[in-house]
Amino acid sequence: MSILITNTTVVTVDETHRVIENGAVYVEKDRIAAVGDAQALGEQYSMAETVVDGSGKVVMPGFVSAHNHVGYAVFRGRAEDIGHAPTHRLYLPMSGVIAQEERQVIGALAVTELLRGGVTTILEMEEDAELFAPFIESSGIRALIGVMVNDLNLEALARGETVFDGAVRDQQLDQANGLAERWHGRADGRIQAVMAATGLSTSSPELLQGLRQGADAKGLRLSAHLGFGERDLVQRIHGMAQFDYAGAHGMLGPDVVAVHCYEVDDDEVNILAQSGTHLAHCPHMNQFRGEVAPIQAMRAKGMQVGLGIDNYFSDYFEVLRSCLASARIRAHDPEILSASEALALGTIDAARVLGLDQEIGSIEPGKKADLQVVNMQRLGLTPVNDPVTTLVYHGHAKDVELVLIDGKVVVAEGVVQSADEEDLISRAGLAADAAWARFSQHYGGFSAALPN
Repeated sequence: MSILITNTTVVTVDETHRVIENGAVYVEKDRIAAVGDAQALGEQYSMAETVVDGSGKVVMPGFVSAHNHVGYAVFRGRAEDIGHAPTHRLYLPMSGVIAQEERQVIGALAVTELLRGGVTTILEMEEDAELFAPFIESSGIRALIGVMVNDLNLEALARGETVFDGAVRDQQLDQANGLAERWHGRADGRIQAVMAATGLSTSSPELLQGLRQGADAKGLRLSAHLGFGERDLVQRIHGMAQFDYAGAHGMLGPDVVAVHCYEVDDDEVNILAQSGTHLAHCPHMNQFRGEVAPIQAMRAKGMQVGLGIDNYFSDYFEVLRSCLASARIRAHDPEILSASEALALGTIDAARVLGLDQEIGSIEPGKKADLQVVNMQRLGLTPVNDPVTTLVYHGHAKDVELVLIDGKVVVAEGVVQSADEEDLISRAGLAADAAWARFSQHYGGFSAALPN
């Protein structure tokens, strides 16, 4: 299969942030074979099986989301106003009442939404992440998948107590290792596995050590929520400062994707940077908690930072804007970051966080053909005085028209090819209604008690 996208603007996000006006991209099989002038490539690759006229459009790399919980779309409209406590009041309690088929269809809806908006790679970590693996495989999205483990006794948690359970721990580690054994390297390497933890206050030392051992044995990355409002809980439960506890049990290092890290001081930023830990920065989610990670300080100390959607949301353009706005508000400086830097954080930098930057994240010959084509002839995008600035500040998921992953068309004319959108919306809505009815019956409302 060969595709020539021509007569277009190519935003490469390469090392020089090159933008090619009247450019073209030639894709052969799963790779980008050439990038350059439209006329020259048109003559050279006139034999392309498919030619896409990109007039009035922009081609850029697919978005890379370094952190997702696709099944957490179930919490839309329940968690946004709950402050810092959704993990203990919603997420963990829901895991004990939601049915697998309910979580599965809600996750499929979220994956479909992500594809529709130009997201081509995700790191998906969730309690029952393997439920989503078959749909992820058939959808065509590129994914790192991990079972997000904890070893809390949920009945004790419902009473407001923190109790670690050895039987739960063994089951969770078996589940995490099992997913890795069954799915790592599937779909010609498009699917990889990760080892993942919910957080530090919900993980015993033995659980974190088990994750580290599993990752080392299989050569996998690890990911965990760190520095996200559990500092006091970690100190009280484990008797250690949060990053001392993480480091002591293998959850810091160059193969670790730390998520959030908005509750950190200068010394903790130094610990993270010196350990080589990467950051999945989720500004769109975190701004609604009144928080923002100090990414400028982190980047200044050499930390690799990339963007993630997290959950509830699906429009990655909103994440780009939240990244810019939150950084500027934090610094009281309207010139902190730029549109070009924000786009890099959502593409090539996020790919580096996931260890995939040699394969994806920019439009360069030899890289995987993970691309999105955005129609700029839309309300809200005209005039296009500068394509990068216009897209970052004014683009939306609905403006994405064509998406390729591994050189295969997964979105055509704004329609995801792997799913029936109307059917998914209907089934996911019914599934969420049923899960929340059981949650309310079990916990006496739409939130559970916090642990003491």
